[in-house]
Amino acid sequence: MSPFQLSLMEFAVAGTGAVLTSAGALSYLRRVRLERPAIGTFNSRDIRILFTFIVFLPLLYALLPHWALTFFLSVTFASALSIGLRPLVGPVTLWIAVGTLIGGSIWLSRTMLGTVSGWQLSWLEGDVLVVLAAVAIANLYVQGGMKFKHVAWFALVLAGYDLAFTTVLPVNSHLAEEFLGWPLDPSFGMRFGLYNATIGIGDLLVYALFLIAAFKAYGRVAGRIAMGLIMVFGVAAVSVAPLVLDSFITARTDVAIPAQTLFGPAAFLAYLWMHGRYGRERTMQEFLASADVVTPASAPAVRPAPVLEPVPAPSPA
Repeated sequence: MSPFQLSLMEFAVAGTGAVLTSAGALSYLRRVRLERPAIGTFNSRDIRILFTFIVFLPLLYALLPHWALTFFLSVTFASALSIGLRPLVGPVTLWIAVGTLIGGSIWLSRTMLGTVSGWQLSWLEGDVLVVLAAVAIANLYVQGGMKFKHVAWFALVLAGYDLAFTTVLPVNSHLAEEFLGWPLDPSFGMRFGLYNATIGIGDLLVYALFLIAAFKAYGRVAGRIAMGLIMVFGVAAVSVAPLVLDSFITARTDVAIPAQTLFGPAAFLAYLWMHGRYGRERTMQEFLASADVVTPASAPAVRPAPVLEPVPAPSPA
C-alpha cells in the first residue's frame, strides 16, 4: 500500500471516529440529561487529577497482565456505558446491552481474528463500544460542570504529554502495537488487508469534550468552529503529516504522529479567540434554558368528550 493510500485510510478511519463520537456527544448533550453527574463542579484541581490519571494509565497497561487488564477495562467500559444508557433504557435492557457489547468484544477477539473479515467484524463491534463510552464520559464531564476553558487548558497540556510519550518515551506507540487484537482495545479502528488504522479513545474523548463544551458555552457558531478544528487539526493534519515527513524529513511512513500535539494548541487558541469575541461562557442552567436544547414535542392536549345532556321526552298532547 502506497504512503498516500495509508494516509487516506488513516483519514477515513480517524474522521469517521471523530465525527461519530463528537456528533453523538453533541446530540446527547442537547437531548438527554444525566440524572446525577458524579463529578460535580469542575475546577483546576479536578483537571490536575484527570491529567494525572491519564499520565499513569499507560503505565497501568504496561504493568498489568492481560487477564487483569481485560478485567479492568471490562469494569471501566461497563461503568461508562451504564452512565450513558441509564437515562435512555430500563435496568434490564441496560445490562443486557452492556453485557452483550463487552462479552461480544471478548468473544470476537478470541475467535474471529484469523481472517480480514473477522478482524473487521471485531473492529466494528469494538468501535460501537468505544464511541458509546466516549459519548457518555464526555457528557458526564460537561454536564457535571467542566467548562470550555477547562477543556482548552486540558488539550494544551495534553499536547505536551502526547509529544513526550510518543517521541521521547514512545510508550503510547508500543502499547498500541502490543494491545492490537486483544479484547476491549480502547481504540476506534478498522482493518484493510494487512493494515490496521486506529485512533485512540483518549483522542476521541478530547474531541467530543471540545465540541460540546464550545457548543454549551457559546452556541451553534462555536460548535461549527470546533468541529472544523477537529477535522483539520485532529484528523486531516495527523493523516497528512506522515506524507510530509516522508517527503522532506525522515523518508519513513511509519512515524507515529501525536494527534494532541497538533490539536491542543489550535484548540487553546480557538478558546482564547471565542472568549475574547463572545465573553463569558454560558452556565449549564443558561444552556438548558436556551433554544439550543432539543425538547421533546409535547403531546397534543386531549379534549374531553362532550357530555350529552339527556333529551327530555315530549309531553303528551
